[in-house]
Amino acid sequence: MTDLRELLEVATDRVEPTGLAQGAWAAARRRRTARRGILASAAVAVVVLGVAVAVRLGDKATVQPAPAPASTTAATNVLGDVVIAPDIAVDRVQRVWDPRDAEGQPVLELGVPRVMESLTPGEVSQPVALLDDGTQARLVSADGRVEDLRLPSGLAEWRDVSLSPDGRRLVASGASGFYWRELDGDWHRVESGDVPAEAQLTWLPDSSGVVVRGWQHAVLIDLPSGEVTQQPFLQGVDYLDVAADGTFVGVTDSYDVASWRAGREVGRVHTAVLEGLTLPATDASDIAFARGNVSTVDPPSLTDRDGLLVVDRTTFETRAFLPVPNTYYYVHAEELRPITWLDDNTLLFTVLPEEAPKEYLMAWNVETGAISRVSCWERSVDAVFATDRLG
Repeated sequence: MTDLRELLEVATDRVEPTGLAQGAWAAARRRRTARRGILASAAVAVVVLGVAVAVRLGDKATVQPAPAPASTTAATNVLGDVVIAPDIAVDRVQRVWDPRDAEGQPVLELGVPRVMESLTPGEVSQPVALLDDGTQARLVSADGRVEDLRLPSGLAEWRDVSLSPDGRRLVASGASGFYWRELDGDWHRVESGDVPAEAQLTWLPDSSGVVVRGWQHAVLIDLPSGEVTQQPFLQGVDYLDVAADGTFVGVTDSYDVASWRAGREVGRVHTAVLEGLTLPATDASDIAFARGNVSTVDPPSLTDRDGLLVVDRTTFETRAFLPVPNTYYYVHAEELRPITWLDDNTLLFTVLPEEAPKEYLMAWNVETGAISRVSCWERSVDAVFATDRLG
């Protein structure tokens, strides 16, 4: 109950979304079928209890975010200066979309099987996805073939298995260590005590390496050489993406979104006014986030919702905001996740609708607001996509 105790301690003046993120949010994503409902409910219970505490204190706002400097005008990002993110622009808020309508959306063909259930066993030489139900990991091809993947022994229950963006490499992490292999090669164990045992994995865009982040530290593993490099600047980063230009973009535990190149900080934006930003997906000019609402005014405004938020990468001015129903489920349990940009206007994301039997890969045109269905799979399965092969 550490997260709940910390929440109660700060309820009189603020509730920190990243505190919740490290506990209920991160745990909820590392679930299988038996854990899915339990942990999602736990995340909801913690958030709702925080809301109830603030209401009893008589605050006008249901939950107040961390205080930001007085000005919320976007500024040019200059090294050493912190940009203050502006409020979500009301004219950029799109219609509320209910993920329970995912099945009824028009289909967008991106070279992924539309339904990843009744697949044909066979050899997969060019996988577009990896499916893992906790007992068996499988590779999936664009033509609907599926091949069981042999994993290193001893990974145990909390394993992570991932497919590189280019679909040519695999990594597996668990109790017995960190392993990688070329698609047509053998598993290699990275022999370094610096690699966190239980960690979050982030691929480099060129598939040459993986950032491995544990609770205390982070490392970068260069796969061809096996070299492990400490990444001390990622201390305090709750969510991470690596842009195509090599920039590390991280959401910190102090409401900042920071950028680094070659380990050197090149920009920082204070985002308290945008509230709970998680799971960045970065392209050349924009960043998409799953945005959790943690401050509700009376009466509620158009922006008092969870959803997908796209902002300008430099100024953080709103490009588009796709709100979803306010159930404290989709973002707080990490069941709404930006994945990658298909092009300048199209964001791919995954969503597990409430009480649905399937999880979905969806596409959102941030300019028009159009939403399309790409693929779906059983809710008990974790899916990773070779994003370079989609399209």
